Formats: sequence, structure tokens, C-alpha cells
Amino acid sequence: MILYTIVQPDYVYNHSRTQEFNEVIQRPEIIETENIKLEVVPLGQGLYRINRIISTNPSDYLKPQLQPGSEIKIY
Repeated sequence: MILYTIVQPDYVYNHSRTQEFNEVIQRPEIIETENIKLEVVPLGQGLYRINRIISTNPSDYLKPQLQPGSEIKIY
């Protein structure tokens, strides 16, 4: 079997390391701001990093504050 991955082999083949790796990865959440749904990763203290925009309105994708990779604060 050929395994193409960017993850170190220790994480793939060593079960305890795989659990550590999974704990580091945070689960994305869907939030709504300005009537736009966003898939975000929580960073703590109300701060989120945007993964993607979920919208059918093309103008939502042109807003620089909502671009994937940017961070937003929700109170």
C-alpha cells in the first residue's frame, strides 16, 4: 500500500501519536455573522479563523474582512 501524506510516518503508524495529532486539530464550526454563514475554527476567547464562506451571494466573497484565513472576533 502506498500512502501519500504530508503527515510524518510516526503519526500514521504510532497510535498514541495519532491521538495527539487529532487533539491538535480543531473541529470547524458554522457561525453566522452579518447574515452570512461562515465555516470557522475557534481560536479561543471569541476569536475565529475563517475556513470558508457559505453563501450564494457573490458580493459576500468580495468582502476583505471575510476572506478565508482571516481572523474575526465574535462577542
